[in-house]
Amino acid sequence: MSDCIHCDIHDLLEPELTREGADLGQIASKVTEVLADLVLSAGPDDRAALLADIIANLGHFVLEKGEHPEASDEPKARRH
Repeated sequence: MSDCIHCDIHDLLEPELTREGADLGQIASKVTEVLADLVLSAGPDDRAALLADIIANLGHFVLEKGEHPEASDEPKARRH
């Protein structure tokens, strides 16, 4: 494990993503399940805001990386 959780996640997913016939829908489903666990680890009063942040960040990153694939992979936290 490194000091970068983003890099660690990419390293874990890489073998699955590069496998011939990789099912991106299934991989995305598993990643989404992890996000659900993350949301549920927050207190009940914080879950809606965390879920909204996840959805907003997902949209932001898809647009940003779609326009500039070489853009920084560092996440931009919106809330703490």
